Amino acid sequence: MMMLRNKKLSINSKLSELHKLEAFVEQISDVYNVNSNYYSNILVALSEAVTNSIVHGNKENEQFKVEIVFEAKNKGLFFTVKDHGAGFDFNNYPDPTDINIVEYENIGHGLYLMKSLTDFIEYDRKSGSVELGFKISSINKELAVSRVKSLQAYFKTNEKPIKAH
Repeated sequence: MMMLRNKKLSINSKLSELHKLEAFVEQISDVYNVNSNYYSNILVALSEAVTNSIVHGNKENEQFKVEIVFEAKNKGLFFTVKDHGAGFDFNNYPDPTDINIVEYENIGHGLYLMKSLTDFIEYDRKSGSVELGFKISSINKELAVSRVKSLQAYFKTNEKPIKAH
């Protein structure tokens, strides 16, 4: 299978389009042999980013699209989510874990999840995009498959028959 270096998904600004994101992430995860735990981190963080773009950035205006760009880099898998909104102050957003915040329901739970589940996150207010990065140790599928085969061969040659007493 040929390695996927970059891929783009463009969706309408409505929440019913999120299923397309799941298929997008699943395809990339299959190519890069991403384990189920990390797949969940990627999907949840990206879903939060895309939901924020649809609801807050594009205000669910279907004339605007949300663009999701995937890029495999040496350091991992990176996803950039871009909308047409005015942006916000990414670094000075209330912490939803602070019990002293009065308006708990109206603060960035999604942003908190994104920051917690990613290995790298950067917001670019100028371009209206957020980049999410995930360090994947098995980013090279051929290498991962080769390691599995080596382990299988090792255990097969070192198996000792079980003797009945």
